[in-house]
Amino acid sequence: MKTKYLPLISLFLITSFILSACSSKPSVTTPNIEEQDTVETSSIVVTPENTAPVPPTEMPEIIPCTIAFDSDRDGNLEIYVMDADGNNLRNLTNNSGDDWNAAWSPDGSQIAFVSNRENEQGGGQHIYIMDADGNNIQQITNSNFNISNYPDWSHDGSAIVFSSEVNGNSDIYVINMDASIDPTNLTNSAAQDIQPTWSPDGSQIAWLSGNNENWDLFVMNADGSDVKNLTENGGVYDITWTIDGQLFLHWRNEEYGCFNCVMDADGSNVIDAGGKGELQRYVPFWTPDGDSVELTSADINNGNDEIYLVGEIYPDMFFNLTNNPGNDRNPDWPASCAP
Repeated sequence: MKTKYLPLISLFLITSFILSACSSKPSVTTPNIEEQDTVETSSIVVTPENTAPVPPTEMPEIIPCTIAFDSDRDGNLEIYVMDADGNNLRNLTNNSGDDWNAAWSPDGSQIAFVSNRENEQGGGQHIYIMDADGNNIQQITNSNFNISNYPDWSHDGSAIVFSSEVNGNSDIYVINMDASIDPTNLTNSAAQDIQPTWSPDGSQIAWLSGNNENWDLFVMNADGSDVKNLTENGGVYDITWTIDGQLFLHWRNEEYGCFNCVMDADGSNVIDAGGKGELQRYVPFWTPDGDSVELTSADINNGNDEIYLVGEIYPDMFFNLTNNPGNDRNPDWPASCAP
């Protein structure tokens, strides 16, 4: 999960781990084609013997689980990518401004991110997109949305949801990627609304609402209708969707007694998701060998944030992918990646 602007990370949160923005792995169903003895079209009868073979359903191209993250190792925040084993590290942004909160498009072809690179011209903090290799950088939000953050792609890659501060108040907006219309305000509330995230099927958006001291979890339909308040009394730190359409959240609460919590999308059936290495059940990351593990950023040695793979397949539970004196945070990977 992307938590750059939630400064409430404690030792308890570190040992519970902050997930990256969470993505799901869609299943692919190939329809069964049942042959029939005779197929009749108008007055022409075609038998299976002279029927052309039906080509198999085309399978989608496998997308590598390339990790995007932000790091200040070069003196300012930049967007980097690396392979699932930590190799082939590349700086994609290389800009004097700060670039952070990278979000992969579902097909792995583009990355959305936040940047203040135009601050010298009074441009504020905007949402940008670029190709997966760092080329073709485009600014998505205009001067009316000077404090924008937390981009997240729709499941089909046609739109991006984000939070933006206009007139001192942060709301949730969605913008079509063809830029045919201005962003649409989905919340229009008096509270501060941040960290929107799209459900795996694209039907709902979850977000946090409140203030810098206390956040609650809300869910609405993708068009902004049917708003539901799922938590009360604050204590929610971040949120992501699980692979099966539930909600995972870091939540300090007295009623349920969990910090890593999972609930249904209507707020029911709250359970404890467990601790280190167990979160892969809900938001798995796939290694090059096809193992399911947890991907997280954390400061384990009280020195700096690193990006780790966590799971029982590693001798000490942790595999450090970055191992750099800088702070490496907010890892994200394509929704439909596979080993």
